[in-house]
Amino acid sequence: MKKIFFLLAIIVSTTKAQDLLPQPKSINTSKGAFTISKNTLIRLSLSSPELNKYVQRFVQRFQNRSGVFLNTTQLQDTLSAHEILIQTETFVDTIKLGSDESYKLEVNQNKIIITANNNIGAYRGLETLLQLIQRTGKTAYVKSCMISDSPRFPWRGLLIDVCRHWIPTHVIKRNIDAMAAVKMNVLHMHLTEDQGFRIESKKFPKLHELGSNGNYFTQEEMKGIVKYAKERGIRVIPEFDIPGHTTSWLVGYPELSSANADYQIEKNYGIFNPSLNPAKESTYSFLDEFLGEMALIFPDEYIHIGGDENKGIDWDNNKKIQKFKDKNSYTSNSELQAYFNTRVLDILTKHGKKMIGWDEVFEESLPLSVAIQSWRGKESLYSFAKKGYAGLLSNGYYLDMANDLKVYYENNPLPLNADLTQTEKELIYGGEATMWSELVNEKTIDSRIWPATLAVAERLWSSNENCNTNAFYNKVGAISNQLEEHGLIHLTNQTILLKQLSNQSDVNKFQPFVQLLEPLKGYERHRFLKYTTHYPLNRLVDACYTESFRANDFETLVSQNCKTGICKNRDEIKTTLATWIKAAEQFVKVGNQSQGLMEAKLLALKVQELCELAWRSVNSPSELKELDKDRAQVLMLEIENFKLDVKFAPIQTMKRLFN
Repeated sequence: MKKIFFLLAIIVSTTKAQDLLPQPKSINTSKGAFTISKNTLIRLSLSSPELNKYVQRFVQRFQNRSGVFLNTTQLQDTLSAHEILIQTETFVDTIKLGSDESYKLEVNQNKIIITANNNIGAYRGLETLLQLIQRTGKTAYVKSCMISDSPRFPWRGLLIDVCRHWIPTHVIKRNIDAMAAVKMNVLHMHLTEDQGFRIESKKFPKLHELGSNGNYFTQEEMKGIVKYAKERGIRVIPEFDIPGHTTSWLVGYPELSSANADYQIEKNYGIFNPSLNPAKESTYSFLDEFLGEMALIFPDEYIHIGGDENKGIDWDNNKKIQKFKDKNSYTSNSELQAYFNTRVLDILTKHGKKMIGWDEVFEESLPLSVAIQSWRGKESLYSFAKKGYAGLLSNGYYLDMANDLKVYYENNPLPLNADLTQTEKELIYGGEATMWSELVNEKTIDSRIWPATLAVAERLWSSNENCNTNAFYNKVGAISNQLEEHGLIHLTNQTILLKQLSNQSDVNKFQPFVQLLEPLKGYERHRFLKYTTHYPLNRLVDACYTESFRANDFETLVSQNCKTGICKNRDEIKTTLATWIKAAEQFVKVGNQSQGLMEAKLLALKVQELCELAWRSVNSPSELKELDKDRAQVLMLEIENFKLDVKFAPIQTMKRLFN
């Protein structure tokens, strides 16, 4: 893995033309450059209100990135000697599945031309241009090049669960900006769940009044989010999870339920029994009115009905539902849910919408118009495609698992060996990164979405040939830094949280140690603590980045310089180890005075001792005693098996040093 530099401050990008993210379809560089000056002008060939707004935002970011403040930021309509020309043929009011997002970008000494069929393609080209800006001293420029670009998949999404923890409007909007910056085009909002009903219903007000603890989007707020996303070429798809995951629905409207119970908003996490009653006609009358109301708020052609993890226990225990099954010759709950889905599909069709749901919505009789989002995996997704169903992949893109970016990046929806015909391949629309919110809140969610979603963004936009793991890691740090211009706190919140945990200590002294820690992967974190919706997410694990890029740097340094018992560039390795020794020592001191950090104090002591032994080993291998080597082996085993929901990321590299 190539060395990357993941800085904690916003930096001016020095991204080279070949380091764009996502990687363009084709790029050809040539000699020369377009020098950005205060006399540079911006011209539109076809003006429209939304394109004008996007370009005005572009101009401000262009000035910030380049450090050059233009004499005029007014958009031009006549030819200039030194200009950026945005050339479009038509205006697309709303992006739809399959909308043309292609563009061409040509840079020469006196002119930059972005050519696109429509404003959506122009948005994508403008984001590429921003990444191309470089600075040397006082000079800002864009190297001469020719780029031709279009997306591999038409559906490149991010799901944000706003239910298990409430995620407010301003957080959603800054993530929309970041999505647009890397050419993602679908925001999937998971709006209903056992733990919360998060959108206002004027027809059924008890849904949000009793099912949300007061945290929900008003209809005007949601319309604002939809408009905000539209202006950035992003679709918003709502998910109303039915028939299971519906506890919050039933708090206000228990008559919809399959059991006679007193419902309260769920505080715990898991799969629960409450579900809508599929045997009552009034259930469908209710859904008709509700979904009709929601269809007016969300203009996208798709509405997501969830459909996952319905246990069916309340159905089994309801005599009237069992009678209904017998009357209709249904022998299983999956057949009953297929009936439910068909009724809901009729409702959505009536309101001009298409249905999408998770794997469980599939039943042999399901109409081919329904799309399926797969959390189960590619085998499931491909089986649907072979039957003629469109779908998208989320398995392998679960951001709440806190996996290394490599795991997300190398999860290819359509690898070269995919056993599908060309027609079946075209039914794979793309994929979505999913940010389930059991273990994030509005302060920490950015650090779990980014930079991990950069891996998904490139995988879904760029061709197989243009996706390379090493190249991705080499550029992700700079692009991640650029995203902070949108107000994201995925980098800076670590410092804020560490200050809180350490009673406002000098974080700089021990932060290098924390940056070597990662959350446990998958759902291992739940083994150490039973989290609920009310548990504060303010522990050390919440301050850790998903992946330790410092550990990656060290792995590169060691693998390149330490082979067959000989270490070249010892000084750099020793300097790194010395920094860690000092930081771990400081962490122990602070941990003695901080309840929030005390749980990792013993781990820091072990890391400090191991790094001291490693320093001595690199400094003079022949002088390291067998007793010291044995002690290092014991320490590495203890660190690797330390009972905590964070892990010391460089442990495998430390093993290499001693072996």
